[in-house]
Amino acid sequence: MVLDFERVKDVHLSEKNSTDLTPLPPDFYPLLQTLLEDLKRRTSASLDPQTLYTYQNLLHLSKEIVFIRSQKVVKMAIADAYRGAETPLENAVDWERELYYTVKRYVSRAIAKLTGEDYLVRVRFLTDTPIIVGPDLKEYGPFRAGEEVPLPREVADLLVRDGKAEVIE
Repeated sequence: MVLDFERVKDVHLSEKNSTDLTPLPPDFYPLLQTLLEDLKRRTSASLDPQTLYTYQNLLHLSKEIVFIRSQKVVKMAIADAYRGAETPLENAVDWERELYYTVKRYVSRAIAKLTGEDYLVRVRFLTDTPIIVGPDLKEYGPFRAGEEVPLPREVADLLVRDGKAEVIE
């Protein structure tokens, strides 16, 4: 994929106008970084006001994209921690997933401490596992081998004890 100023503007507009994370090409951020570095180098090498203007605008749009997407991820994480749910992060990149799970874990632990309830634990499934009913009488699953999900501590402990999952926190 070729990334240019117009494509970044389109991504920015999509993010601004959507409540969900919009799909990004997997190499969007590395390409954006390369584009920014190239424009910065060209700005330093010449005194062309148009190049400087383009660089400043691109830098602004880039920061806005990160800010808007981060806000969406944090809101999802907080809502999911409160509900004890998990939003599929199909359109998230790696650092956004990490942000989601960090915020969700933090909020879950805060809620658990306040209410005395168990907090969520992140596990990786070692085997394909069908739907299970936890001690809380809620259904969990089905899960695929290699899948990583947060589960209530009591459910995670049962799965680990049965050799179906491992804790990855």
